[in-house]
Amino acid sequence: MPYKLMARSGPDNLWIVVDKPPQAGPWLGRDGEDLDDLIANGETDRLGFVPRFVRQNSGKVRDLIWATGGSAKVVKPRFIDVLVSIGATGYRTFPVEVRGRRGESIGDFVGLAILDGDPTKDLYFSNGWQFWEFAAADRVVDALRAANVTDLLIRRVTP
Repeated sequence: MPYKLMARSGPDNLWIVVDKPPQAGPWLGRDGEDLDDLIANGETDRLGFVPRFVRQNSGKVRDLIWATGGSAKVVKPRFIDVLVSIGATGYRTFPVEVRGRRGESIGDFVGLAILDGDPTKDLYFSNGWQFWEFAAADRVVDALRAANVTDLLIRRVTP
């Protein structure tokens, strides 16, 4: 596991949360599926709507955004552009909306889901399940750095 990637989470960084109805317990769909899990796994075609995230603070927008209350990952399109340019494996993308507190768009973003824990892929689970932190191969980090897509935490993992 050469690197672990995650969003910056300090108070000077943008935090977002899935816009969902207030309730106690999990957010369930008609079939009893946990909708937060479907979003985190990028299975949004099963939702029937585009997931909307709402800004929680006035922090800076980064390449990978801190999403509270779940394991969803939201990135700037340039992050995905780098993955596509090198033919990276182990992820899927999905449409998302990111809005301010008054409903205004705060930019273009893409949902990023890691597919599994297979370390032969370029991106994979770092903890055995969908999580806010994920593993990346050297070539992914090299390409992100070459494209100056570095406004996130990139930590080398040593055995």
